[in-house]
Amino acid sequence: MKKLNLSLAALAVAATVSLPAQSAVLLGAKAGVDAWYADAKINDVRADDTNVQGSYYVAFEHFIPLVPNAKIRYTDVSSQGANTQSVAFTQYDLIAYYEILDNDLISFDIGLNLQKFEGNFGVHKFDEWQPAVYSDVRLGIPATPVSLFGTFSFGSYDETSTVDAEAGVLFTLGLVAADLNFKAGYRVQDYDFNYFGANPGKFMNDGFFGGVELNF
Repeated sequence: MKKLNLSLAALAVAATVSLPAQSAVLLGAKAGVDAWYADAKINDVRADDTNVQGSYYVAFEHFIPLVPNAKIRYTDVSSQGANTQSVAFTQYDLIAYYEILDNDLISFDIGLNLQKFEGNFGVHKFDEWQPAVYSDVRLGIPATPVSLFGTFSFGSYDETSTVDAEAGVLFTLGLVAADLNFKAGYRVQDYDFNYFGANPGKFMNDGFFGGVELNF
């Protein structure tokens, strides 16, 4: 029987289901797009190319107690070097989370992420789901429109492990009906896929990114 190694997830669920209410006052939404300049390492061999990869996300927040908020993120990943095999896949992050804190100085979200990977790793095709713990934190710098942020997903299931983390700085421009956020930071994907039998499936992708976000 497959064994789920997500003790952190169990703790996160136990902590969040006991919350009396969401931090959001009424309804809210976020939508963003990032351009990521990433270098890949495939089975511990650094690829020769640097790719501009896109990431897109939307999030919806509400006031209903005990019902989690929702976020969907799409990332397109591809890398092909002269001395390494090619890797190309799409990643969908389907996230259910709770707002633990939400004010001008700090916001903190925690939840679960169901990740879907679909594509090619060398000659192997794969279409798999993976569970992960999710967290997001933003720290505002007082008296400035600048804040720091970090987002983290970690999962380990059936000998496959996934780490997807980013950190950076955010500048907020207040508009009439929404906040326009400009983002810059660094993102790392570190995956050990156990989908290909005896063949290794190690993939690391890292680099700087820039993006924009609308926060309604």
